[in-house]
Amino acid sequence: MNILITGGAGYVGNELAFELLKSSEVEQIIIYDNLSRKNYNLFIDTRYPAGKVKFVFGDMLDSRKLRIVIKDVDVVFHLAARVSTPFAFEDSHLFEQTNHWGTAELVYALEGSRVSKFIYASTTSVYGSSEQEIDIHTVPNPKSFYGNSKLRGETHVEQLSARIPTYILRIGNIYGYSPSIRFDAVINRFLFEANFNGQIQITGNGKQLRSFIHVDRVVNVMC
Repeated sequence: MNILITGGAGYVGNELAFELLKSSEVEQIIIYDNLSRKNYNLFIDTRYPAGKVKFVFGDMLDSRKLRIVIKDVDVVFHLAARVSTPFAFEDSHLFEQTNHWGTAELVYALEGSRVSKFIYASTTSVYGSSEQEIDIHTVPNPKSFYGNSKLRGETHVEQLSARIPTYILRIGNIYGYSPSIRFDAVINRFLFEANFNGQIQITGNGKQLRSFIHVDRVVNVMC
């Protein structure tokens, strides 16, 4: 089985690739990433067996390269995205290009391919903020450019569901250790500050609530 992970050099992608490689059914994992976050841990992480991971430098808007990459792929994990923290309300164009139209390009490339399973990493940000508890039946109401662009991406992904098994995961704020850990994620930042500064910095009154999920749990659900 050949697997493609878009955004695979990132926080979740790094851990997902490592977990997938534990399966004897996986022959090769292709990491498709433009390294926009300057994360190079993929190339020095000693957990990856030689010859099983292939890196392709590419952008989500490069439709020609996407079609070449997915030629012999069986399963696609679409993680590539312009993430929210801390720029969720700045420059809508950046989010639209990657999260909306980049996802659309990937979906177009998948049409007619041999891919048999597609997993899209969306976000709980599509629900916006609410005083009520949110569940799967809650109507999306994004309040940020990030949340809106990811919801638009979902509409393209849903087009695939009639042809291949397709899964949309609306993931909360991710935390937990990884060689590719993001310290702009609030819980990770709290841990860093507590350990090295002896105190944490809280924005607001401290009573706000957010959904969090450990990176290992995200990976286990995806696998």
